[in-house]
Amino acid sequence: MSKRTRVVIVLIVVELLLAGGWFWLHNLALTSSHASADSTRVIGQAFGAAMGIVAALSPVLYLVARRNDLKGR
Repeated sequence: MSKRTRVVIVLIVVELLLAGGWFWLHNLALTSSHASADSTRVIGQAFGAAMGIVAALSPVLYLVARRNDLKGR
């Protein structure tokens, strides 16, 4: 398996884990009687920022992996 493929798979897995964590915490905040009214907004902002950072870094990581694949030939 090439490094490019591994990078893509890892990025997809990280994004899915972040989405799953957001979904779980969002549902937990909705069903909890102790959660404040702003908790769902804060959870959404935090997980959205994390997912945005991962999405923003993914082209750079892919290009580095591509360069390393081509260098190895």
